[in-house]
Amino acid sequence: MATTTVEQILEEITALPASEQARLRQLINKQLRQKEPLGMFVDPIPEPDQQGAMRWIADHWREYPDQWIALDGYRLIAHGEDFRAVNAAAKKDGAYLPMVTFIERESDHLFVNV
Repeated sequence: MATTTVEQILEEITALPASEQARLRQLINKQLRQKEPLGMFVDPIPEPDQQGAMRWIADHWREYPDQWIALDGYRLIAHGEDFRAVNAAAKKDGAYLPMVTFIERESDHLFVNV
């Protein structure tokens, strides 16, 4: 029985066309995912839909000049001049990835596309 070395396998791989090398890489990655313990490969976290928050800002920005606001969609979680306090309230609320942003007093450049 002939013994194949890693070096010989690598030489054969480098001799393959780029498309076959890519296919081999995909097959190896697929095999590794099946053998790795749960949690090694995770799906990306979905980004929340911020359309409700953007609509809220368009409707209410004049009510909170020079303040930080925390929103969960169209729901106001907290507001105030201290970012840390507003951010802490948003975390305590437990909302999934809330929007925390600053509302300027008068803004000629405010643009919310809803």
